[in-house]
Amino acid sequence: MNLKYIVVLLLFFTSQQVTSGELVRGATIIEIASSSSNQDVFYLSLSGGTGPCAGKSILFPASKSQSKESYNQAFSIALAAAASGKKIRAHNYEDDSCREANFIGMLTQ
Repeated sequence: MNLKYIVVLLLFFTSQQVTSGELVRGATIIEIASSSSNQDVFYLSLSGGTGPCAGKSILFPASKSQSKESYNQAFSIALAAAASGKKIRAHNYEDDSCREANFIGMLTQ
């Protein structure tokens, strides 16, 4: 009986870690900039979506990326999404801060 409760608790905490950090899903980029406040970041202003950063701005600091190549890929994805009007999702692997995103995906549907 106690084993069942332990398994349920482990599943609960594991699922919380997987979903925490998703900043926004289904948002449209309305502005993109290569810097903000003279920092080494790129900036997105968003419209719509769901999540703690929906309808807000998100910063992608270079220091939070896995590598320079990964940072450049994220900026390229953001540019492609902005140019095509596709929706995005963004993630922060540490917490829910809109100022330290390090993942972006472009939704195709």
